[in-house]
Amino acid sequence: MIKVTPEIDRDKITALCKECGATGEENSLCYFIYVDGEIGGICLFKLTADGGRIIVLRNTPTVPDKDALIIGGRACLDFIERKSGFYAYFEDEDVELAKALGFTEKEDKLYLDLHGYFGGCCGCNKK
Repeated sequence: MIKVTPEIDRDKITALCKECGATGEENSLCYFIYVDGEIGGICLFKLTADGGRIIVLRNTPTVPDKDALIIGGRACLDFIERKSGFYAYFEDEDVELAKALGFTEKEDKLYLDLHGYFGGCCGCNKK
């Protein structure tokens, strides 16, 4: 079973980033991704004026589950869309994962327009 939960303990976040070979960013929001009760991944992101940025989306070395990352990434995108806006950028290095989430390349960045991404009528979700 895959479970995605918010995490606020900076020491835990820093330790998991180190384990995943990632560098966190000050004041980023965080989800831990659990696979069958074991921490299997991390998602760090920030909200912006019109959306958000996924900074880190990675598995732990012991749980290489890309499906769990896709679920964690979608949870992050849902939070971004509900709290900040309709645009997201993917800043981690896994281009294949970003494309699996629906990101496309735009001006040398991985970009996703969230209008209608989670359903709704033609992207006119109400805030």
